[in-house]
Amino acid sequence: MKPSEIREMNLEEIEKKIIELRLELAKERGMLTMGTSLENPMVIRDLRRDIARLLTIKKEKLRSKR
Repeated sequence: MKPSEIREMNLEEIEKKIIELRLELAKERGMLTMGTSLENPMVIRDLRRDIARLLTIKKEKLRSKR
């Protein structure tokens, strides 16, 4: 997910996306813990980075409202 795409979203959409990605990350980690080999191990890293991007831009938006 590109930062420009995230900046176009409002805060509610960002929150929903964060929740969605965290659930997906938990699912992927659970599969890894159970010993299931992942089709693409880079998915976990990408999910973590997307969540970090969302949180960063969310914080930027909140600070700009002050």
